[in-house]
This record gives sequence, C-alpha cells and structure tokens, in this order.
Amino acid sequence: MHIDELKTFLTVVEEKNFTKASEVLSLSQPTVSVHIKNLEKEFLAPLFQRTTKSLMLTREGEVFLDHARQLMGTYAHMKEAIYMMHEEVSGTIHIGASFTIGEYVLPKVMARMQQEYEGIQFEVTIANTEEIIQLVRTLKVDIGLVEGHSGAADITLTPFQTDRLAVVKSTSNSFSPVTREELQDQKWVVREKGSGTRESFDYVMDANGIRIRSLLMISSTQGVKEAVKNGLGLSLLSEAAIEEEQKHNTLELLSIEGIDAKRFFSYVLPKRTERTKNIQFMIRCLTENR
Repeated sequence: MHIDELKTFLTVVEEKNFTKASEVLSLSQPTVSVHIKNLEKEFLAPLFQRTTKSLMLTREGEVFLDHARQLMGTYAHMKEAIYMMHEEVSGTIHIGASFTIGEYVLPKVMARMQQEYEGIQFEVTIANTEEIIQLVRTLKVDIGLVEGHSGAADITLTPFQTDRLAVVKSTSNSFSPVTREELQDQKWVVREKGSGTRESFDYVMDANGIRIRSLLMISSTQGVKEAVKNGLGLSLLSEAAIEEEQKHNTLELLSIEGIDAKRFFSYVLPKRTERTKNIQFMIRCLTENR
C-alpha cells in the first residue's frame, strides 16, 4: 500500500466519481482505477459498489475509510515532525476558515506569518462554521478558524479574538433606527443556516423579540454586503467585515442599545493531537492579531 493509493481512495470517496477524482488528482482515469484495484487486491475485499448511476462504499470500504483518514493524518504529522527538526517553520499549513475570518481576518495573519518565515505556505478552504468543524474532525485541515459554537466532543475550540456584530444599513438609505422598536417588521439580509453569523443573528432577534418582515438568505458575507448596499434590507454583520465599506461610506454601522452582540473568533483543533511547530506559530500570530 502506498500513500498515493490512499490519497486516490479518499479523493474518489469525496468526489463520488472516478473521472472527477482523476481530474482533481491530475491523474489518468486508468491510473485511478489501478490504485483502487491495488488496494482491493491487497486487502482481499471490494471497497466500492459500482452501478451505472452511483458509486458507494461497501461495508469493508466504510471501515477502510476510517483507517485511511487516520493514516493520512498520521502521515501529515510525520512530515511535520521532520520539518520541526529544522530551525525554521516550513511546509504547508492547511487552514479551514469561516467566511468572515477567511475573507477579512486571515489574510492579515498570513501576511504577518510570511514576513517572519518566507518558507511557510498556505492552503485555505473557506466555508461556513459547521463545514469547517467537520473538516477539522476528519483531519482534512490542520486547523479551523470559526465564529460561533460547537458541541462536538472530539474537537477543542479556543477563542483568540473578540468580534463585535452590529446592525448594518446602506448609507443611501435614509432609514436610521436608533431603538429596538424601530427594528420591528424590517427586511433583513442574512447568511445561511450553519454559519456563525447566522447563529448570532437568530440569537439576537429572538433575545430582543424582533419581528422579521422578510429574510433574504445569501451564502457569502460579500453577497450580503452587496445586497444591503442595494437597499434590499438591513443586516447584522461583523465590524471586521465592513471596514472598507465604512472607509468608502457605502455601509453604516448602527448603534442600537441591546442589539450589538459580542462573540469570539476561535481556532479549532482535533482533540488528542500534538500541536506541531507550524500550528504553534500560527496560534501565536492569531493571538497577537487582537
């Protein structure tokens, strides 16, 4: 069994298709098929059940999947252990970040890290909080950065920065509510379920008894901001996400007593895993960013 064959297996599982997996891996489809056949031959068991319309794991494949993920995680940590023998931080950090952090906080942190160690590289996946936590749990990223909470028992979630959320409106909109009562029956532009920002919005609305006239749901912070700019409603957004819009006077933060909400940006790691030199360095840069 070779690491390349394990990587091929995991990619086929993720893509649910041999052809798509070959494109992701930049391999020919026959090579992908050979990798899977080699694994099935070595372990004397079929790993996939193939039909003309679908590709599913067999029972043996499900067991193999759990161990394959663990082996790939161990392999990554072994590589990192070798890197740690050198004086400098080096190699690639695989980061999963929720939208607000990934788009508005993380770039500054990565720039600071590369100023100190030019050899450090990054691969970043941006998704909502629930998806990032799942990537951490399955060891598909080295560290996750999220806003919001999680009850998952197999991860640790550690705050590194305080964030403030406030009601946001377009500066071209003359409506400027200053009390909670004036927020009743308004149109709102929100993120999708599963995002940390949406979780905070739902909590604030429920806690303050705010009636909602209508909701426009958009699955990116940038999309939410553009909708608000164009007068499609109010929103509850992070201060970190609208710095540029405030500079250019296109969005305005409203200060409404009882509505502003504080939350934490947190880093997420799997439990019972050793913090590599790269991850220790990144955590230091995150905490210095406050």
